[in-house]
Amino acid sequence: MIYLDNDNKFGKKFLTLCNTLKKYSHYISPTVLILVVSIVTYYRVMIQMEIGPIWDTCDFLSNALLFAGQGTGYADLTRPPFLSFLTSLFFRLGYVSSTVIFALDGVIFVFGVVGFYLLLKTRFNDLESLLGALIFTTFPVVLSFAGSGLTDVPSLSFSIWAIYFTVLAVKKNSKYFYLSFSLFILAFLTRYAIAFIIFPMLLYILINKSFLNDIKDILIGIFLSFLLMIPVLSFFYEIFGNPFSSFLNFFGSSFVVSSSISPENFAYHPNLLYFILKSQVYIGIVSTTILLIILLGIFSYTFVQMRKGKWIVKKSLKNIFKIKNNFTKIKLLLVVILSIIFVFTFGKINYMGSEVIFFILAYFLYGISKNLDIKYMDLNFIFLSWFMVFFIFHSVYVIKDDRYFLTMAPAVSYFLILGLSGVSYKLTFKIKNRNVIFSFFAIILTVIMLVSTIQYLQSIEETNSDFKSINENMSSASQWLVSHDPNYKNKTIYSDDWPFTGWYLKTHVGMMPVFKNNQRFYCGVKNFSFNSNDNQEFNTYLDSNNVDYYFCVRKGLNLKHCKVVKHFGNITLYERVD
Repeated sequence: MIYLDNDNKFGKKFLTLCNTLKKYSHYISPTVLILVVSIVTYYRVMIQMEIGPIWDTCDFLSNALLFAGQGTGYADLTRPPFLSFLTSLFFRLGYVSSTVIFALDGVIFVFGVVGFYLLLKTRFNDLESLLGALIFTTFPVVLSFAGSGLTDVPSLSFSIWAIYFTVLAVKKNSKYFYLSFSLFILAFLTRYAIAFIIFPMLLYILINKSFLNDIKDILIGIFLSFLLMIPVLSFFYEIFGNPFSSFLNFFGSSFVVSSSISPENFAYHPNLLYFILKSQVYIGIVSTTILLIILLGIFSYTFVQMRKGKWIVKKSLKNIFKIKNNFTKIKLLLVVILSIIFVFTFGKINYMGSEVIFFILAYFLYGISKNLDIKYMDLNFIFLSWFMVFFIFHSVYVIKDDRYFLTMAPAVSYFLILGLSGVSYKLTFKIKNRNVIFSFFAIILTVIMLVSTIQYLQSIEETNSDFKSINENMSSASQWLVSHDPNYKNKTIYSDDWPFTGWYLKTHVGMMPVFKNNQRFYCGVKNFSFNSNDNQEFNTYLDSNNVDYYFCVRKGLNLKHCKVVKHFGNITLYERVD
């Protein structure tokens, strides 16, 4: 414990700053947050406008054209519809541009960060909540995908609000369930995989016994959320003849046994610890610094307590094992058994089995943890469950992408700020008998955070130079074909990058798979070297589909019945020779 005397000029100035921040924190914190996040998001969207749309974004844009009544013949309706629906509203007004979806993504991101701040406020003070929200905002993995026109960040934003209103429904007014379940559905319709957020929502309801107390409002909330689904189900029924077709496509593919997925797939990563091993890249230097501060603080505090003859862990364990209630003893036994089952079956059974096991484990573990008499334990469990449900799903499924970590980012941010707050409380640094160590950490970390964010934003365009090149080349190639063949819309066109080609040509474009070692891939492979058999498969596929034009990015192909008509950077445009 360190004290600064009253005559210390630095101490007086710092204390004055802290007092000012505390006095006006209810106004300063949200204002600073909205200002900082809005500026960061604005520049992130501007960068994306320079890069252009990426693969999935092009599909969402083409779907938006269809929803706006301006369909071009190309669409991918297996993708979740909500972001495309929002984009289509602007398309109907005449603003047909990829900028629309980037801006919408950015606005929803700011909306989500504000929701996360309010969610943190249910547990922390203004300054702690502000820092936690800024930590989340400036994660490199968040900055990489915010404003990019993908559904990951918007779905996460809606799920944050769903969790927030669930907490309010349980703690304040059960009518908030009307909003929590409705926002859950919007999150789900934005990205199907976010559906797993229902697990922490249900866990929070169950451990607080809200299901028994608020059953009426819960059922009304579920009913209202179902009403939101009716137009979507009707649309899918009209298109596919099955209202659940799009959902079944996603969940059916996610249930695919890992052994049936080829290691050639570009996103094949069977390592169960993939996201843990790459976590430092995802959370960045500031969060890694916070983690080190937490570990150092825990070590220092533990050392001091042991020197004093106190051992808090030992005391806590005694509280658990001095249980006299037989039902609690049974729960403890179940926790041990379920923990063993979870560990030894993780990655060996379908992810849904692990999800259910962990859900039951968390429920019983919460019941036992109440013996520790820790405040806000239910919030700790909702965030623990939040992290674990997505960690389980994305770790067990062998197809992995860095953006999948986004689903775990809010929970990581929560535990980082929880740890920093706890360490700051235990390791005191006092001025005029007031502990200011958290304020000190907050100011220093915020400065580092802003500097690192500026540097990272500047690197995004360079990192995504391939996508920028694809957009420039595909735009040029598409414009050339329109001029070269005014009848192109009546021709059969295939492309290796069909979402880009479909968006720029505004017509139907066929999906050209990759043929590799007697297998067919639609999302790329790790190695694009082709043998003679692979080359023959490409020729056979083009001939059997009577392809007139082929936008090709593959090198080393020898196409017998096609001629090269023009090169556009790394894109070669082939035309069929009769």
